[in-house]
Amino acid sequence: MKLNISNFAKIDNADIIIDGITVIAGENNTGKSTIGKILFSIFNSLYDINEQIQGQRISEINANNRKIVQNHINTQMNYKIFMQYTLYIERYVNNTIVNNEIFNKDEIVDELNQRLKDKNNGIFDDYDIMLEEIADNIIRVMNISDDVIRKEIISRYFNSVFNRQINSLSLEKNINSSDIDLQIKDKHNKLSFFNNECNDFLGEINILHKAVYIDNPFIIDELSKYQDLNIINETLKALLLNKKDDIFDGVIGAVMAKEKINDIMELLRKVIDGDITNDQMTGEFYLQLNGYNEPVALSNLSTGMKSFVILKMLLEKGSLSENDVVILDEPEIHLHPQWQIAYAELLVLLQRQFNLSMVVTTHSPYFVDAINLFSCKYATDSSVNYYISSVDNNRVNMKNVTDNIEEIYKKMVSPIEALDTLRYELNNG
Repeated sequence: MKLNISNFAKIDNADIIIDGITVIAGENNTGKSTIGKILFSIFNSLYDINEQIQGQRISEINANNRKIVQNHINTQMNYKIFMQYTLYIERYVNNTIVNNEIFNKDEIVDELNQRLKDKNNGIFDDYDIMLEEIADNIIRVMNISDDVIRKEIISRYFNSVFNRQINSLSLEKNINSSDIDLQIKDKHNKLSFFNNECNDFLGEINILHKAVYIDNPFIIDELSKYQDLNIINETLKALLLNKKDDIFDGVIGAVMAKEKINDIMELLRKVIDGDITNDQMTGEFYLQLNGYNEPVALSNLSTGMKSFVILKMLLEKGSLSENDVVILDEPEIHLHPQWQIAYAELLVLLQRQFNLSMVVTTHSPYFVDAINLFSCKYATDSSVNYYISSVDNNRVNMKNVTDNIEEIYKKMVSPIEALDTLRYELNNG
């Protein structure tokens, strides 16, 4: 998989290979997070997009039809009868759209007449006009092209992630389009944005896998609360909770996942030796650590521990599937160097077992080195790519340094060298 980005926010141009683990290292404010957010937005806005569009059509038609019926009902009408008629109409709409049957106005009116067995019977003020309005509503919504709806979904999703700062932030007036090209094998999904709206889309790839973005260990504190989060954290929270209505839902996937994660869970137990439980009364989550009498509320864990709990919960809930996309934004930031090494090993094992596509941003030499060494240990190093992000004249560039990751180490040790110089000056001043 490859991702090409042109003139998106601060990014001038980036060609990123996403094959196994992609490591993007660099200083703060050099566009590292933007890469992951773009990937997250592409996958989740286009995930099962045809089903999304169909669902939106049905919702819009049914909502409008209900208003039409309400406008025409007799004020003395029994609510039960009103609901009966409404359901008849909704069933017709659902079956018509699911079967991709588009009728003309007369055909819709005739079909509804056949389905509404009791017809008017004094219930509606003007039954025939109501049916014509319903037919007009169905035709109007069905005539909106999939392409227009798709662009609107993409625009809304990207703007919710990027706060309407999609197009180039450069002062150059000749830059007026932001372009993204996601390539999988020989197929492309191409997106263009103008004035922060998707104005062109070419879709050759059906996105059938979700993207998970992890950048905030404190999401653990929000699991038992009911409040609005940004779309990235709301998506992660839903995966961590992963509530099922039926006890049998997802049972096959969970069994298959457990067969893959024995060695991963063993590694996790070295950091988190206990079980996660949920108090159904309070909604609070707890970690029952072995050797402790009382469980510890997840919100009271150290920030570093929360980072590992997120991975543990995603695995135990069966929220990670083969070929999913996982984006981790500076995961080492709350971790002691020893735990950075353990976390890196977990990521390498997860990628190998689930064939994940991972994007990891970092500014830790320990973390980069750990990913490099563990990918060699587990023979996945051929599927790891390394990039350095930098800023030149307020424009971000991404350099592929997979064949020479020493460039990353040199970039990251420069602050230590500056301190060594200062130390020398102080000792010899």
